[in-house]
Amino acid sequence: MKTNNIIGCSLVIASLFLSACSTTGEEVQHETKKKLIEFFQPKPEAVEFFNEMIDQFEMLHPDIEIEQVNVPDGMAVLKTRIARGNVPDIFITYPIEQDYVVRAEKGYLLDLTNENFIQQVDPEIQNRYLINEKMYGVALSQNAVGVIYNTHIFEELQLDIPQTWDEFLLTLELLEMEGKQPILIGNKELENISVFNLNFIANEFDSDYWNKLNQGKVTITNDPRWIEASEKMLQVLDYVQDNSFSYDSEAVIHAFIEGDAAMFVDGVWMLPRIEKLDPQLTYGIFPFPVTNDVESNNVLGGVDGGFAISADTNNPDEAKLFLEFLLTKENAQKFSDYEGNISAVKGVNMNKPEVNRLAEHVTMGKTVNWPNHHWAGGTAAEAEFRRISQQFFLDRDIDTFLEKLEIMFQNYRQQQ
Repeated sequence: MKTNNIIGCSLVIASLFLSACSTTGEEVQHETKKKLIEFFQPKPEAVEFFNEMIDQFEMLHPDIEIEQVNVPDGMAVLKTRIARGNVPDIFITYPIEQDYVVRAEKGYLLDLTNENFIQQVDPEIQNRYLINEKMYGVALSQNAVGVIYNTHIFEELQLDIPQTWDEFLLTLELLEMEGKQPILIGNKELENISVFNLNFIANEFDSDYWNKLNQGKVTITNDPRWIEASEKMLQVLDYVQDNSFSYDSEAVIHAFIEGDAAMFVDGVWMLPRIEKLDPQLTYGIFPFPVTNDVESNNVLGGVDGGFAISADTNNPDEAKLFLEFLLTKENAQKFSDYEGNISAVKGVNMNKPEVNRLAEHVTMGKTVNWPNHHWAGGTAAEAEFRRISQQFFLDRDIDTFLEKLEIMFQNYRQQQ
């Protein structure tokens, strides 16, 4: 009997186990019916915001799962993945940039021209995505670069916001005379370097110049405009912290919120990181006056949150649905409020008073697009430019700097 009981118990246990397995199998089957969308975006400061958006979207669409992917050196990783055929469903893309143009022309990107959510975007911004009358990306937000400053220090020393290059140099000098560290630069981090020095280049050279350079019709070495821009970079470096090459962006932000310096040059995307570390800090951001002509001092920026859908995605409708969700006026407003970006979506207001000076410039059209978006070589050229710039900041040799840039552009031109 005991044997029978054991057998009987075993049969019951086996029956329960099989039942449990069957139920689990059904649950697994049910879960696998969810449509999975990989959302690849390289902005670490925006991860928290997009996680909130994803949670809200998945509540509305329980049959869709959005997986946000954010990795270091995201643009280089994206380029490698696309080259290997491992393309995310949705990924960041910047209009005008060569990488976008090549991917669109080679059929890597889904045509979004006739999607209703395109109509949510300011056409002046959205039309930058046009290639042969079609659009393969959509703009959610614009970034802008300026001088982030400690308002308490400026008020304490009764300093005005500089409007010209000479006034900016005078501000640096006055701060130093008062025993304050005038400005910080994170020269350890390549992106910080280009966010700083591209202001000078963008305000000097327009898209027509870059087209000529890409065709080999102009040169860099001995060009007085390049020489002047390089000299201005070095003038600012005279006022940065002594150990700037040991500072990355995180170190810069921490030093700034501790009151160790009055200013640093960066984009509005840094504001969430500042406010998270010190919500009570009083700060502002003003246009970087890189020339002595007030009217010619344009704000450097461009499409920042811009997205494309892979032409090979298994779930195009679900990917479009997520972009449509992000592009609603309500969610675009949340993104602008969170990050301080200037929204590309119609009807979104700038509610961050710290960004008002930059937003006014953008509204008036006093902006210049990122020059690297025009370069042959795309993100690869941008990465090399950053490395060359870092070496220039180390050795401060203008001739060598310009010669290296000349060779760089020549190499990428030959690869077209």
